[in-house]
Amino acid sequence: MNDILLEVKQLKTYFFTEDGIVPAVDDVSFNIHKGETVAIVGESGSGKSVTSLSIMRLIEEPGKIVGGEINFEGINLNKVPRMKMREIRGNRIAMVFQEPLTSLNPVFTVGNQLAESIKLHQKKSKKEAREIGIEMLRKVGIARPDKVYDQYPHALSGGMRQRVMIAMALSCSPKLLIADEPTTALDVTIQAQILRLMRDLIKELDTSILLITHDLGVVAEMADTVVVMYGGQVVEKADVFTLFKEPKHPYTKGLMDSSPKIHEWNEELVSIPGTVPSPFEFPIGCKFADRCPHVMNKCKEEIPSLIEIRKGQEVRCWLHSEKVVDLE
Repeated sequence: MNDILLEVKQLKTYFFTEDGIVPAVDDVSFNIHKGETVAIVGESGSGKSVTSLSIMRLIEEPGKIVGGEINFEGINLNKVPRMKMREIRGNRIAMVFQEPLTSLNPVFTVGNQLAESIKLHQKKSKKEAREIGIEMLRKVGIARPDKVYDQYPHALSGGMRQRVMIAMALSCSPKLLIADEPTTALDVTIQAQILRLMRDLIKELDTSILLITHDLGVVAEMADTVVVMYGGQVVEKADVFTLFKEPKHPYTKGLMDSSPKIHEWNEELVSIPGTVPSPFEFPIGCKFADRCPHVMNKCKEEIPSLIEIRKGQEVRCWLHSEKVVDLE
């Protein structure tokens, strides 16, 4: 227990809209240990990004964290004053956002933006911040880092911009890096380079990662532990080997089956029936009930609890709570 870096316990983040309350994150719990990479997986609208923004305390109106704890190095971030949170954010917890072009300010040079957090958090002079910034650009594999330091974001390719974002996030040697879909807008070759870069840097800097993604290939490449989310809830949680070998929740199995496999030839890709419902149209019971091939009456009436079915693997499903059927 002493090596737990981040403990998210029964986190609830709701959005209070004119149409009603949206439980975007509903009773989510997981841990990240020191040196561990945890991946949160799920379709768009499953609550992945809201979970990461809640950890960073970046939820804005009409959203609000209404319950639970976010314990980082023994400190409950929900109770940390705003100014203290600014010291933690970008320094001890850093984030790489999904779209680097929209995350980088187009009117400031790369170096200006890179040096900002270094000067703020490490109390360095402008000259020292420049030296550290150029060294970070070199570490993330950017050629001629001293030239790139003085360029504007629009002059860089998508892969280079993402490398700049990683350099900015790791410039203060954070204990936790949150990466929200870090390879979504990149081609396959650049994706592989970015993933390899992240893997090498976290080993060098002894940083843990919370990886937000919908790409199971990225999960297999990077993750130690996987948290599968649907409808704002954790539906399955296991180490990466167990999850890929023996997924237990019907939704997890659907995600696995819908991924193309290089050694198999199919005329059509398998897909999960239907789409993620509107936040106001989820079933009363299990949120996956309307799309599940194994649905029972109980599924539509009661929400199943997240239970441990074997050491290190938890699932939220009446099939396993009632031991009705083995999905294998």
